[in-house]
Amino acid sequence: NDVAEKNYRSTTRKTKDLIKARWNEGFKLDDFKKVIDTKSSEWKNSEKWSKFIRPDTLFGPKFEGYLNQDGIKQTNSEYDDLF
Repeated sequence: NDVAEKNYRSTTRKTKDLIKARWNEGFKLDDFKKVIDTKSSEWKNSEKWSKFIRPDTLFGPKFEGYLNQDGIKQTNSEYDDLF
């Protein structure tokens, strides 16, 4: 939410199910951070694409493709206060 400037709840059933599904496929916390950073950087300032910065898009079936997309270098500084 901080990176994407959104306000999605992490407690909803759908969001939990999406994250759990990717986690069970072997993806880890850094993978989720990279997808959020990459897609937020790409879509955040686009009127057309910013609406897709949401859990069901980011953590859905295209997650691995988003993860392997060339994008920004990840820094953990945005997350230091969260964990």
